[in-house]
Amino acid sequence: MIEELVPRLTPEERDEKLRRQIAYDLTSPFYRERFEEHSIDPSTIRTLEDVRTLPIFITPDVHRQEQERTLVEEGHPFGRFLCAPPDRIVAVNSTSGTTGVPTFYAFTQKDVAATDRLWARACRFVGVRPGDRVMIGYGLSMYLAGVPLIRALERMGACPIPVGAEVGAEKLIRMMALLRPRVLACTPSYAEHLLERVPEVLGHEAAGLGVEILICAGEPGAGLPEVRSKLTAGWGAKVFDMLGGAHGIMMASCHAAEYQGMHVLGDDYSISTDLVEPDSDQPIDIVDGAIGERVKTAIDWEAQPPLRYSVGDVYQVFTETCPCGVPGTRIKVLGRVDDLLIVKGTKLYPAAIKNLINSFVPRLTGEFRIVLDGPPPRVKPPLRLRVEAAPGAGPEVVEQLAAEVAETMHRRFAVRPQVEMVAAGTLPRSTHKQKLIEIIDEKEGTSL
Repeated sequence: MIEELVPRLTPEERDEKLRRQIAYDLTSPFYRERFEEHSIDPSTIRTLEDVRTLPIFITPDVHRQEQERTLVEEGHPFGRFLCAPPDRIVAVNSTSGTTGVPTFYAFTQKDVAATDRLWARACRFVGVRPGDRVMIGYGLSMYLAGVPLIRALERMGACPIPVGAEVGAEKLIRMMALLRPRVLACTPSYAEHLLERVPEVLGHEAAGLGVEILICAGEPGAGLPEVRSKLTAGWGAKVFDMLGGAHGIMMASCHAAEYQGMHVLGDDYSISTDLVEPDSDQPIDIVDGAIGERVKTAIDWEAQPPLRYSVGDVYQVFTETCPCGVPGTRIKVLGRVDDLLIVKGTKLYPAAIKNLINSFVPRLTGEFRIVLDGPPPRVKPPLRLRVEAAPGAGPEVVEQLAAEVAETMHRRFAVRPQVEMVAAGTLPRSTHKQKLIEIIDEKEGTSL
């Protein structure tokens, strides 16, 4: 049964694993220095509530600084929070690097086995079965949803098709037509792009390919009602949201008709629903509906165990039993701290705008960009949007659509944007995470 895929550690079992993990973490000079720097005795950190009193130890910037330091000093890019000897590292993966220098994740054999177990747990949770053909539309080059997902699918008895986003949409679509996968795994923005390309390549709609399950990860989208509706209708498939791939983190949405967030499937490997206030790093009570910056801490990891690590994601946590009947904690990704927009005091995440734009499909393509003249969060009004009209839309229709988008945003978010309509196909598509914000240097007229 699906409920059996959700771990249920008692608080005592969790805290026991946590204590063992922290003792192990202290074999690294990085963590010893952090405790000393903050004058904290590690022996006093014995429960989850104790951990929540600790400051944030690692951020992406700290991670990259540590990479650079150990590359120079020790000949490896895994940072001083690497706890296993370098010669026990058997796998390396990374982020996509779309926002800068990639951050590298090291795995021991034990970590690889844990990751395989968690990916398989999530795939079974959404309905993937042994023997299913799974088209991999994520990037295969070092990405956490590339080779690790392929390996896990093979070990659970499914049949991954390792084409990858790098080959381009046309080849991937032609391979799908030949191999007829039951499952497609890719970012939601790439799934939207493929919806546009399938008729061009094959002469029929994407639903004709027979995909039954669409597994999305890497960015918000599958959890946004309008994007989810677009993908469900376009592919004729059930759409699921996933998150994880390293450090014992794994989450997946369920089969409920309305999106309920992602069920936490790795509580036996990590604490992944701890929240702090983004501005002050103060702990937030974990009650149903709580919102804050997520901080992760491993309780069963060898290579680079995270202890109070924040990548800057903003989560909403749900603690009540899901309508699907599966108990346990769920999360919804609202955006990133550094993507937050503040317009005349109103806080707005790009994902919310994306959901609104998709409510106008098929009159719009769903593609848009937020155009800023400086980095977030502060936005000098008006908020500027560049939005694609549907193919063949005439000038009067385009003008009316711009007015409707502006009015709908004002009604829903109390923000009235300046909407620039552009022709279908104007905005570049992405095979990986879609960049929704463009920062324009007004003096140079260039996009940064």
